[in-house]
Amino acid sequence: MSIIDRYIARNFLSGSSIVLMILLSLFGFLTLAEALEDVGKGMFTTFDALAIVGYALPRLMLDLLPVTALLGVLIGLGAMANNQELTVLRAAGYSVGRIAWPVIEVVLAVIAMVLILQFFVVPELELSAARVRARTSTDVTIVSNEGESWTRSGNRFIRIGQIIQHGELRDVEIFDLGEDAQLQEVMQATSVQVLDGGNWLLRDVTVTNLRSGEITEEHLQSKVWRSFLSAQQTSALIVPVEAMAPSALYRYIRQLDENDLDTHRYRVILWQQLSIPVGLLAMALLGFPFLLGSGRSVSAGQRAAIGGCIGILFYLAEQMIGHFAILFELPPAPAAFAPDLLLLMLALVALHRAR
Repeated sequence: MSIIDRYIARNFLSGSSIVLMILLSLFGFLTLAEALEDVGKGMFTTFDALAIVGYALPRLMLDLLPVTALLGVLIGLGAMANNQELTVLRAAGYSVGRIAWPVIEVVLAVIAMVLILQFFVVPELELSAARVRARTSTDVTIVSNEGESWTRSGNRFIRIGQIIQHGELRDVEIFDLGEDAQLQEVMQATSVQVLDGGNWLLRDVTVTNLRSGEITEEHLQSKVWRSFLSAQQTSALIVPVEAMAPSALYRYIRQLDENDLDTHRYRVILWQQLSIPVGLLAMALLGFPFLLGSGRSVSAGQRAAIGGCIGILFYLAEQMIGHFAILFELPPAPAAFAPDLLLLMLALVALHRAR
């Protein structure tokens, strides 16, 4: 990378870092304000609210990166445009693509970071945040040092030997005690898939019934069971679908398909996750047509306002198309990629005309 390339990349990173810090501070404060409303419920404390904000920051960053890339170009390289540095580079023979290339290289590095966050960081942090939120429940959830979990609701208990990242539980025992605290039923499952609507899919199940005074056992290959856990307790056991790693979400979809369950919503979410790199690149490239040839005629504030409006419209378009795709069962991949590909095409056409 030449000195000029490093200079362009440094300006882009400088502008993007400032924008990202401002946006994270704003959205982090909103998250904190929402979490503070639960302080005092159950065992939830102010420290827990602060912990939730810390756990939420990486996922917030993923959501904010596209608009950050656009504003990073408009603000970071906008100073170069105002100082006529971009004009000098054009006069020296630098093409639009050559000027944009250092930014593309930085964006590709950011995309690699996005993949690391998606696959390894965000799912674990979201699960930790869910466990903290579960403290607002008056029910008790105990996690031992060995990782074994016990969850209670009234006179019913669940022991979980292992929690898998994508919502699969291993070595599960469900104990049902009667009003007199006498054991009535025990269900043992090798693995459990937590489904929507409070249903659990139990596999390799042994049901031991003690209600009749005699002990009877029944072995089932699989069983759909209606969980008695509250929403807070269930959320403490699984990663939200939107925060799953793409690989884990893909396995989850396959498991649902094997049991003839609806997977359309999850497919839309999966393709939306995979479309993030395209949207990130498109937003970064879209900033250049606003800079080339503008010179000193546009202030940094005006560029920031333009970038903010485009970012908001892009976010709303993605959300609306995603909801429509789920509601009207549109093809997941085209619906998820449509806003990103459209924006990328607009950016490339604008760059071509800027030449």
